[in-house]
Amino acid sequence: MRAGDKFISTGVPKRRVAPGTWWICFLLLFATVLNYLDRQVLSLTADKIIQEFNLTREQFGELLAWFRYSYAAFQIGGGWLVDRMGPRLLFPSAVGLWSAAGALTAFAGSIGTLAACRFMLGVGEAFNWPCALKTTQRLLPPEDRPLANGIFNSGTALGALLAPVIVTLLTFAFGWRASFLLTGLLGGLWVVVWLYYTKPRTAELAGERTSIRAAPGIMLRIAMMPRFWLLAVSAVVVNGVSYFLADWIPLYLKVERGFTFAAGNFLSMLVYAGLDAGNIASGLLVRRMAKRGVSVARARKYALFISCVCMSCALAAGTASNIVTLAAIVITAIGVAGFLVIYLTLVQELAPAHVGVSAGMLGGLGNLAYGLIAPSIGRFSDMQQTTTTFLLIATLPWLAFACLAAGRWDNK
Repeated sequence: MRAGDKFISTGVPKRRVAPGTWWICFLLLFATVLNYLDRQVLSLTADKIIQEFNLTREQFGELLAWFRYSYAAFQIGGGWLVDRMGPRLLFPSAVGLWSAAGALTAFAGSIGTLAACRFMLGVGEAFNWPCALKTTQRLLPPEDRPLANGIFNSGTALGALLAPVIVTLLTFAFGWRASFLLTGLLGGLWVVVWLYYTKPRTAELAGERTSIRAAPGIMLRIAMMPRFWLLAVSAVVVNGVSYFLADWIPLYLKVERGFTFAAGNFLSMLVYAGLDAGNIASGLLVRRMAKRGVSVARARKYALFISCVCMSCALAAGTASNIVTLAAIVITAIGVAGFLVIYLTLVQELAPAHVGVSAGMLGGLGNLAYGLIAPSIGRFSDMQQTTTTFLLIATLPWLAFACLAAGRWDNK
């Protein structure tokens, strides 16, 4: 048994969590912050880019789709690569690639170049979640993984919280291109810190030298698991809601709700704060209920139910006043993040020896589905009918809940 496998076979740790492990979780958090900083610049400067390149919002949706297509393709294949190589060296390589793509966006002179940069950004960022999940699965026992996953996944919200401040100030001072350049240059420091701090954990974060010929068979075995397809519903539906909040809310607030560039960006911070709260709250809830004697499976199901109730508040968005709509979106964000924390934990347990493959396949499906519908979201926005999107957000997550509630997640 490998050093990193000590938590896999029984679910009970054979020794205490090594010192410094939780600091590695915070490095995962910072990587996710960078991930969302680099991708959020586009949504926060969308109105400027749409004006400069003379785009409709449907065409802007097609631009978003380029990122999702490459993200999907490299998540599906890249998950196997994470398992084979391990996250210690592959992760900093991915961060370096997506940071370079973000910086190069500042020099885009045409919509084609802009699309190419988004495509490359998707290639690098596709490795973030498979690498992070592989890391927490290797270093932590099952009862601590929801909190660890909540910590690193909260980087989506923290990055999105920081982005409006950074992007708005830079755009006013130097134009929208400066925002891409600065955020793209921040990845180098993370790469250095990661390589230095994880060096003592090289053995645990190393990969499995699986033959490349074995990859299709591994992916086929995972795809044949009924639980894979139950998780796939969440990957498509709830991840799609998360992507919508990140990609469209700043533009929605400015175009359909009439807020100024600065106000729309800063108000979107409330939505991202909701994502942050949901990430941590869900993990803490499961941990606390488990300590009080509630089974982990029951605690997770309870967290999923509460998350769906929160997402149902999207029904109030779009047709009510600005204040009510914003509050409904924030509560929806809390539910989205809370749901995804449990989903990510279940992904880790689907095929413990091949977490990267499982995460990549499921994430790829989710991104592919979102890429296909992104232009339609833009079309609804062009027609001032984002209320239809909110209706779907409020109802479809219950389908994902029903699928997860129906599955057995005890690995028996």
